[in-house]
Amino acid sequence: MKTLLSSLLVFISAGTSIAGDLHVSISGVRNQVGKVRVALFKSPEEFLKKEGRFVEVVISAATASKEAVFFRIPDDIYGLAAFHDENDNLEFDKNFVGLPLEGFGFGNDAPVFFGAPDFTNAAVKVSGGKTHVHLKLRYW
Repeated sequence: MKTLLSSLLVFISAGTSIAGDLHVSISGVRNQVGKVRVALFKSPEEFLKKEGRFVEVVISAATASKEAVFFRIPDDIYGLAAFHDENDNLEFDKNFVGLPLEGFGFGNDAPVFFGAPDFTNAAVKVSGGKTHVHLKLRYW
């Protein structure tokens, strides 16, 4: 009976998700005004949708370290995106033709051509312990 119980506990614990910390270092912030908003998305369908954010970390653009830390995130693959909300209005501002007015960046420094990258190109893997990634903001 004791062996059966031990086996059952191992089986149950194997099915649970382990959580890790994701450290995102950010470079390219052009000034110390406003906030840098960094978000994780769980699926391609939710990627870059305001209501689709799994979790968001907001840091001051004036901080010297420019690092966003997501604590105890379940191990998984997430789309990573950030923008420099210079006017602190909680929106990613664009001009009348749709070009960004504020800095932006994606996981894996995913390239941008005529629009945002897809989820797969901007995806990062969180896998227990500490995961470190770098994100560079771009401005047009």
